[in-house]
Amino acid sequence: MDDMLTTDYDGCGRCLVGVRRLSRKTDKTSSPARQADQILQATADIDGHIVAWADDWEVSGATDPLTRRGFGPWLRGEMGPYDGVVAASVDRVGRNLRDTLNTQTLLTGQGRVVVTADHVGVWDFSDPNQENEWLAKAWGSQMELRAIQKRNRDEAIRARKAGEPKQRPSYGYMYVRPAPMAKVDHVALDPVGAEIIREVARRILADETGKITIGTEAVRLTREGIPSPGDRRAQLYGRPVKGGPWTGHTLKHILCSEAALGYLMHGGRPVLGADGRPVRLAEPLWDRATHDALVTATAPKRDGTRAPKGMRLLTGAAFCGNCGARLHVTGRGNSRYAYECTARIRGIRASAQCRPAPGPPRPWRSRQPMRWPANGSSPATGPGRSCGRSTIRGPGTRPRSRSLRPRARGCARTARPDCMTRRRMRNGTAPNTAGSEKKSRR
Repeated sequence: MDDMLTTDYDGCGRCLVGVRRLSRKTDKTSSPARQADQILQATADIDGHIVAWADDWEVSGATDPLTRRGFGPWLRGEMGPYDGVVAASVDRVGRNLRDTLNTQTLLTGQGRVVVTADHVGVWDFSDPNQENEWLAKAWGSQMELRAIQKRNRDEAIRARKAGEPKQRPSYGYMYVRPAPMAKVDHVALDPVGAEIIREVARRILADETGKITIGTEAVRLTREGIPSPGDRRAQLYGRPVKGGPWTGHTLKHILCSEAALGYLMHGGRPVLGADGRPVRLAEPLWDRATHDALVTATAPKRDGTRAPKGMRLLTGAAFCGNCGARLHVTGRGNSRYAYECTARIRGIRASAQCRPAPGPPRPWRSRQPMRWPANGSSPATGPGRSCGRSTIRGPGTRPRSRSLRPRARGCARTARPDCMTRRRMRNGTAPNTAGSEKKSRR
């Protein structure tokens, strides 16, 4: 269905975006083609045409439409002009009542039309009858969603009591099925994933220098192009990989979780059987002693020098202007702290060619004496301009901006008295500073 024909936007008032969604997509399902036929028929009934398709496969109806990969960019105004959306039914827009009503309000407020195949013509939300009909269908979709969620919870409880796997397997393991879509028969070690995570554990435990950590191992795995846990799971199920990076948080969770001992897990803890012992599903990746050693080796080492959480006000809000990655605080000891791009150092492929903007090195900024021209201008910018750099003076302190322009008051850097002192000297009312000079010389 990816090669379906679309037309260009012409501003006719009926340039629509086809919205399709499916929670589970397999080779046998016919829902994508059926939704496409219904959308094309509904579009033809109002003399409209399709300018693009917003497809969300493997997306739950409980997901907010604004955050969906296919439909979200259109709602956020990131994909270009269009006059409205068309879907096969209201539940394809969303199964959450609040999200569905918010989507309808957003589109209506932008002057765009809403069309569904289960309704004749364009929805007119100024008509109370049609507004109530939309509300009733959205409510029915949410009731169906709640029923599906309850069935899934009941099945998870039943499988947990029976000692059967239900959720996604931990990294290093895989589900074995008699047929591609059959029920899980048993859990086995993934030969590829198990070898990778065992090598990571061996390197961390064998390190005596303290330079091999979960952070450095995450960078190494990303640089070597080893698929992340999500990508490895996609490979096992024959789905396209996304090329996501490894992170230290994910790696630590895999190393310290008791799922690596082959136990059935629920809520981060092993499930106990009738005999009071953990239920084991597969062969462990390592023994209990290795697990305890990994927990100790990856535990955070607090030395009291790190700033408390929340002091970095731009963390998560500042991004690199070259590669778009998040900026992180750099600097140690007595040197000044600053936000810099570390994506290339962390092994992110999209930032391999990132070169942050050049600037003076920290030793020059902190130790090099300043010499100012006679006209009072900055040596870096010239007359009438200023050159400032926002830095953080140290852990646990407030951000402070230090300007390179000389101070207005008289001091050793300017070697000139300030304006008030010169005025008092001309009027003969300047205070006697001889005593203070003698004290300073002492």
